Amino acid sequence: MAAETDVAPLPIPRTGGLTARRLHDGEVDAALRLCPFEDVDADVIRRELAAGADYCWMGLFTPDGTLAAVHRAMRWHRHLLLKGVFVDDGFRGSGAALGAAFAIRDWAREAGYEGVAAWVEPNKPEARLAGRLRLRPVGPLLHRYLVRLPYASGAERPAGTPPRASGTLVVPGGDEAAPMVRELLGVPRGPSAGTRLAWVLDRSRLVLSGNPCRSMADLGGFLAAVEGTAVSVGATAAEVLVEAADIPAALAMAGLGARRLSRSPVALGLVSFAGAEPSGTPVRPAATEPRTP
Repeated sequence: MAAETDVAPLPIPRTGGLTARRLHDGEVDAALRLCPFEDVDADVIRRELAAGADYCWMGLFTPDGTLAAVHRAMRWHRHLLLKGVFVDDGFRGSGAALGAAFAIRDWAREAGYEGVAAWVEPNKPEARLAGRLRLRPVGPLLHRYLVRLPYASGAERPAGTPPRASGTLVVPGGDEAAPMVRELLGVPRGPSAGTRLAWVLDRSRLVLSGNPCRSMADLGGFLAAVEGTAVSVGATAAEVLVEAADIPAALAMAGLGARRLSRSPVALGLVSFAGAEPSGTPVRPAATEPRTP
């Protein structure tokens, strides 16, 4: 969500006759027509469509098969991270964005996720959508910075390495000071010292669930700690979280040439499903049957 989404105003849904289901490989071109991500191409969509329950492209279709809206999401530890809802111009104001969001939320519950999450700009129309989904902010207001990994230009994914979409990694470090941004998803600490973070591959970037740096002086060590994971999945950049109120950190990020991913601060919105399956239960590629929102 956040700056990368295109959310229409959200009245009470009027989506009669529209059917929601996951996209299939033959609908890549239709998805590209609606999806304005600058670095999402047909290959990225096909890769995500083929990834089972790790990614979900949920479409809202008219009776004649026209794609009215699409919602993209991906597995981030035990939650489904909502990354953008896009609505055809002819269906703006119809409630299609809300219908697609409800459909992808319901799919996540049926597929075994513990909840859904999204980056939300509080003063944007998407905040209304987040409210309808009952997402609640976790942690402070943040800025997300896209930081190019220093080794990225020459790194190659090891041959024969099975592709991964998400997981956890441990960033070594002591606990003598508070992190810049605590881990946001409640990932359990491992037996070894350090901070365990959830990660997910979003196009060519790693999305991380916290920033364990004690100060910007630790950033180099942080990026080095994620290097092995990034190389193994072909990521060339990482999203680094910084509190919106941390002006010195913002200036340091600007000095590094990092790109801020939204104009205004965002909060991580989170909702957990009542009666969700316990952690450790595999997420299953289920709930693919069509439904009417």
